[in-house]
Amino acid sequence: MPNDFHQLIQRFRTEPLTRIVAFGSSNTERAEHCEGAHNWFDWLDVGLRHRYGRVHHCINVGISGETTRELLGRLERDVAFYEPHAVIVTIGGNDSNPERNMSAEEFRANLEEITARLLALPTCVPVLQTYYSFNGERLDAMHAAHFLDFMQIVREVADMKSVPLLDNLPRWELLRAHDVEAFRDLMRDPCHVNALGHAVWGLDVCRMFGAPLNALAVPALAGAVKIQRQLDQLSAK
Repeated sequence: MPNDFHQLIQRFRTEPLTRIVAFGSSNTERAEHCEGAHNWFDWLDVGLRHRYGRVHHCINVGISGETTRELLGRLERDVAFYEPHAVIVTIGGNDSNPERNMSAEEFRANLEEITARLLALPTCVPVLQTYYSFNGERLDAMHAAHFLDFMQIVREVADMKSVPLLDNLPRWELLRAHDVEAFRDLMRDPCHVNALGHAVWGLDVCRMFGAPLNALAVPALAGAVKIQRQLDQLSAK
């Protein structure tokens, strides 16, 4: 299986229905912490609808506070049940918290097992995803260090399993280094993005899926589009 998005993009163009499952913790779950706004996965739904029409269903099975341990425990019930064609796995923030007693070795093994079990599902493409940046200045130093290590493991597992990777973290790290005020404007707390942060994140995910959005398509995205352009400029240097 190729480690890019061509297979999924071709499916959107040619198949009548694609089921996409978002599998993760609080930054995936739709709950009260979203304060009534779209999260990144909602924006992917909007982008795919705008680009390809209603050829997909987006199914959100995120649960706040979870680690790879919990994801493994409910994969059959909450993911395989839907017979998905794509599953976006966004996990590691809680795993990297020292209070959760998760070693890097266990995280790697769990993520490898999650990916292997998704690959075993008929027609399923697992997509692994790194987070945005955590606000390390307001976070326990050990958690901040572990977080970066665990995101590197996400990259390594995606490469080893030859599955698509949404690698958001490097772009956000550039923003945090070069324009810390703009970065802080995207954060709800040290570990979670706010509505604007979700919109910026969602714009990047849409683009990777061949479904870019802009302010002409959705005027409410004007502020997020401005930040995405800043991320593009920083990444091009």
